Amino acid sequence: MEDFIALRKRAKEIYEQNASPRHTPYFPPPPSKFLSPEEFLVELAEAVFVNSPKVQHPFVVKLVKGEWSFKQIQEWAKEGYHDKVQTIRNDAMIVATAPTLDEMKKQASVLACEVGIEHSGEPSHPELWLQFGEALGLSRDEIMNSKPTAITEIVITAEHARSMTQKVGGLPANLRLGERVTSIVYPIWAEVLRTKYNVSKEGVSFFTSHEEADEDHSEIGKRIVLNRATTREAQMEMWLHQERSGARQWVSYDGYYQAAMRVQ
Repeated sequence: MEDFIALRKRAKEIYEQNASPRHTPYFPPPPSKFLSPEEFLVELAEAVFVNSPKVQHPFVVKLVKGEWSFKQIQEWAKEGYHDKVQTIRNDAMIVATAPTLDEMKKQASVLACEVGIEHSGEPSHPELWLQFGEALGLSRDEIMNSKPTAITEIVITAEHARSMTQKVGGLPANLRLGERVTSIVYPIWAEVLRTKYNVSKEGVSFFTSHEEADEDHSEIGKRIVLNRATTREAQMEMWLHQERSGARQWVSYDGYYQAAMRVQ
């Protein structure tokens, strides 16, 4: 598999060359035959990366090209806070439904990072997002008490219901391969926010902190895939799981787009 430097270069090329962003999600069909777990992981990780909403969604393409106004970026900051809190709830249920103690420990390390362990000196991800909003001139109350779009409300409600009904031993709601994409593209976003939207260095800490953290989290995902992708049926389930996950995240980014379009 390519290293993160090579993948980041590819992501930049995709952004630069994307003159007509997709308006609906896409995910390729699964491999036509059983692959070794290692081969399957490579195929799945590539499909997730190339088709990720973080790479292909119109909201992101406009962000990287500097086409949103400052007020529209502020609306994104308000909208995005709500799903950052929901992510912690989702990860808590992933820990609760892990099939083994070993997997539970691995997933718990992700949850601890997201929520910010007391006395660790590391703020929670929602806290870092609030700092991003403050760097844009918003108050915490404006962000935390903002009303999300109907799209975001629907996504959060669906995510909450899905996490609460997840079966013990089933596939985790997040296979962490999307977090691999996060570690690839968030440093690009941080650079864009600094250079094109004049956000302070401290203000983009949410994005820069994810580079190393999500690279570690993606390693957890790789181990889960390698351990479970041992049959054709399991591989098909994982592929469909990632297709659905990408579609759900696409709708979340539709919410960001709608929020940005509320102001001009």
